[in-house]
Amino acid sequence: MVIDIGVCMSDSTQLESFVQMARNIGFTGLATHNIEGEPDHLLQSGFSVLRRADIFGKNLKIVRKQVDSVRKDVMIVSVRLNSIDLANWAAEDQRVDLITVDYSLEYRFRETTARLAAASDTALEIRFEPLLRLAGLNRSKVIKVYRETVRTAIDAGMQVILSSGAKQPLQLRSPVSMRHICELLGMEPKYAENAVKQASQEIVERNRRRFSSGYVADGVKVLLED
Repeated sequence: MVIDIGVCMSDSTQLESFVQMARNIGFTGLATHNIEGEPDHLLQSGFSVLRRADIFGKNLKIVRKQVDSVRKDVMIVSVRLNSIDLANWAAEDQRVDLITVDYSLEYRFRETTARLAAASDTALEIRFEPLLRLAGLNRSKVIKVYRETVRTAIDAGMQVILSSGAKQPLQLRSPVSMRHICELLGMEPKYAENAVKQASQEIVERNRRRFSSGYVADGVKVLLED
């Protein structure tokens, strides 16, 4: 199963086009916001569409309230990298799946945050869409920020995931192309493979278990007796 865990379509009318393009280039699922319905929807074609929530707020109270509100209704919860306090909270809260890098923010991703995230299995999400949209010095600056952030995460044992951040279907890239982007950002080939395929699949499978009946906590499940 190969999932683009970070599609950013503007509304649900784009879904069919995104699914068609994603299937054509080798994906079996995508996660996106701006769709209704169940957290996990399997199309007749066998393609998975996952509901995602992207959380951003100016302070911790706002962000915590949003996470409380959406966690039971979506498959993926992402918190945008912002202040130190907010990032550290998101790194430790097991309801948060991803900390998403915003290249335009001046906040530097810290090793202490990465270590907290590594202990809680919270992944760092890098979106490559800005690399397609920007050029010249602006693109070079984004690559520099991404490479530094990736190195901090990897050194701390935190999982990095690459997603498209695609706002249009033509901004999607195949898994092979995404692995090359990972290597551009400083990942070794084996790690790059994991950042595109296995890591996102593991998050989805973990959350599917959490949505299953009888789930209490990781490693704990209620068994029905005859």
